[in-house]
Formats: sequence, structure tokens, C-alpha cells
Amino acid sequence: MSDRHSQEVSGSGGQRASAASFGLGDSLVLGLSGSGPAQTLAVTLAGLVAACHYGGALLVLACLLPMLGIAVGYQRLNRWDPNSGATYTWVARTFHPYLGFLAGWMILLYYTLGTSSLTIPAGTYTLQLLAPSLVDRPVCVALVGGAWNVVVTLLALKGLKIAARFEWGIVIFQYLVLLCAGVAGIVALVHGTAAVPFSWHWFSLAGMGGMRGLMSGILIACFMYSGWDAAIYVNEESVDRRNDPGRAAIASVLILAVFYGVCVLGLQAALPAATLQQHAGNALAVIGSALLGPPWGTLMSLAVLTGTLATLQAAVISAARVSFAMARDEVMPGLLRRVDPRSGNPRAATAVMGVLNLLLLALALSTGDVGRALSNVVSSLGLIAIVFYALTGAASVWQERARIFRSANALLLGGLLPGGGALFMVWVAVESVRSGATPATVLAYGAGSVAIGGVVAVVLRYRGRSTFFARPRAPDISHSGDRSS
Repeated sequence: MSDRHSQEVSGSGGQRASAASFGLGDSLVLGLSGSGPAQTLAVTLAGLVAACHYGGALLVLACLLPMLGIAVGYQRLNRWDPNSGATYTWVARTFHPYLGFLAGWMILLYYTLGTSSLTIPAGTYTLQLLAPSLVDRPVCVALVGGAWNVVVTLLALKGLKIAARFEWGIVIFQYLVLLCAGVAGIVALVHGTAAVPFSWHWFSLAGMGGMRGLMSGILIACFMYSGWDAAIYVNEESVDRRNDPGRAAIASVLILAVFYGVCVLGLQAALPAATLQQHAGNALAVIGSALLGPPWGTLMSLAVLTGTLATLQAAVISAARVSFAMARDEVMPGLLRRVDPRSGNPRAATAVMGVLNLLLLALALSTGDVGRALSNVVSSLGLIAIVFYALTGAASVWQERARIFRSANALLLGGLLPGGGALFMVWVAVESVRSGATPATVLAYGAGSVAIGGVVAVVLRYRGRSTFFARPRAPDISHSGDRSS
């Protein structure tokens, strides 16, 4: 943490530890857990095939370069200002406090509502393994999922090192299990024994279902990557806070590209299309049994369950740190600024995020109307993530503008990669709406949720005591000594 931030926090309930112990590997595992590959594949594979047939693997790889560009933007901005608010802080300092607040609001929407959407699958997969007869009882699913939410929140309250140990074991397990199944699927494709025979037509525009199929597939692919930025929000508690989180973010994107490419290509054709859609809720378990025998169905279910728990914890950790940064700027309740004086862990924010997840779960189950509304907002989270990724890329380019043309390296890393990534995200957002890939109802709920953040910002500006919205923009960094091109 910078000296300025240390001084601010010390007067608000504690100060972050000066001797941080969260290393590069820990940040990497948090980024890999944030994307939640096992749970993501479990909920998106059938939808990906329905959207763009069997061209999903190509679209995953096509999204690599722009997503890598955004990660480079995160890396460079984090070197400039290693702040746990990340995009919220950077956009506010670079463009305007109002836009920064909206970015922070979107990140909190993504991680709180996204976390609540993980709670029910955690309950479902647990009951499928331990008590299948209870899977069709929503109350039982909610109780088990809620119990898991409490467990991961308690682990997060113990501190980042405890949480990282939990994440390490799960990441290794889920990646190995899913990669084995993905490779087995590719071998089946090569030998012509897959349920759906391979064809190069899969990767043509016509094979993907035209422009609408292409955009639907790209939107899903971007959603699959999203979450790797969890590696960034722990920067103030990292050993090398200026460099490790950015390196972990870039490494996470590269690893996810390889992982998703192999798994989507190998797993999507293991079942006939109709069978895949029929088992959309437990597709990976059925695919595992079909490819490698019955025990692998159980292993795949375990991978999805444990992966869901790891993602749940990564989301709680990320939301806690962003809300802490916002509270530090007095645009969130002051309670969220309280930290553990020994570890620097924002314990109050972590506990509040855990309780909020349980409240959202209760709301989702309370009435059908509330449940449908929350479901529509959750469906818009992929688009919301694309927007705050685009804002980060744009902020990186703007903050670098005075030095972009000083060298080829600066042009590539400071301009072309983050700028291209931002433009790609804008294109995806616009085209997904124009092509109909994002339903109007989902778009309306997503836009409405963000608009509420705008209203909150105005109220805080004119009724609150925070000086956040009156702060001047940051000076140009062209003469900064802590950045390298």
C-alpha cells in the first residue's frame, strides 16, 4: 500500500500489514479460481454449443489477444497505482470520479450477484453427490449452498494465506481432472470415435450460425475468461504489490486460453447435441462417464463442486477489497474500512459481502418475481464485465498517452494491446445488442442496475460528506519514475 493509503487506513480502524506474505503464485491461483473454469464449463458448454454450434474453441482462442491486452492494461495501471480498488480507482483518477464510481459499482455487481449465482450450484452438486433424492428440493439446495457460503467466508476471514492454501488444492485438482477429460475428447475426435465427428466447417461463419451465432459465442467466451482480475484486487496485501498482481493476471489469461481451448474442443462433441442440451445442468458428469467411464462422472462432479467453492471464495475476497477501497474514499459505509491490524485483511468488508450473498439468495427464493429479476441481472454480468474491462483498457491507454510513441515496446504494451482490447470489448458489447445475442430484457435489467449506481453517485455527491467526486484528475504519468515501458 502507498504511504498515503496507509495513513488513511490507520485512522479508520486499522492498517494493512507492512510485511505482506501473499506471493505471485498465490495471486495466480486466485486469478485462476476467479474465472472458475470447472463451474464455468458446467454452466456454459451446452449454451455455447447452442449459440455457435461447435465453433466455440476457435472463439475462445480469438478472444485471447484482446483479453490479454486488457490484462496488460491492468498490469501497467497497477504499477502506477497498486490500489485494491483497481478499475474503480484508476478510472476515477484518469477520467472522472463519477465514471470511476460506476466502474466500482459494476465490479461489485459482478462479484456480489455473481457470487450469489454460485451458491445454488454449490448446493446442487453437493446434494447430487451425497443425497440425490434432495436435489429437486429448492430449500435443501439453498440451505446447503448457504452453508458453503458461510464456510468460504470464514476461510476468507482467516486471511489471504489460509484462503490461498484452500484455492491451491482445488485449482490443481479441477484443472487436472478437466484437462484429462478434454484430452480424451480430442483423442476421440482424432480417431473418429466422438459422438459428433470433427469437421472444419465448425469454424466457418456459416458453421457457427451466422453473425448472431458468432456474437453469442464471443459473448459467452468473454464471460468464460472473466474473473481473472481477482488476482489484482489483493495488490495491497502482496509481497511485490506493483508487479506480482499484474504478472498473475497476464499468466491467468494465458493459462485459461489453453485450458478452455482444449476443454471446449474435446468435451463439446463427446455427446450428441440433443443429449448435451438434455443434460445441460450436469453435462460434465455425463461427458466424463461417456469418455472415460463411470468413475470420471463422479470426479467431474467433484471438480465442479470444488471449483465452484473456490470461485465463491475468490469472489468474496475480490468484492471485499473493492468495497474496502470505496469505503476508504467514503463512498461506501465506513464500517467496510475496518481491517485486521495484524494481517491487513479487510475483515468487516469480507463479512458483509458474505452476509450480502446470503441475503441475495433469500431474495431469489422469496418470490418468483424477485427471483426472475435477479436471474436477469445475473445474465447481464458477462456484458457488465466487458464494460469495466473496456474502461480499464481505455484508462491504461489514456494514462500512457504521453509516452506511447517513445519506443516500439511502449507502443505495443502501452497503446496497441490495451487499446485494441478496449475497442474489442466495445465492439462485442455493441454487436451483442445489435445482433440480438443479448435479449432486451437482460439488457434492460443490466442497464437498470448500473443506472442505480449513477443515482447513488449523485446522492453521495450532493448529500454525502465525501470529497471523492470533487477530486481533480491525476497528472500525466509521462515523467513518473516507477513505470517502465
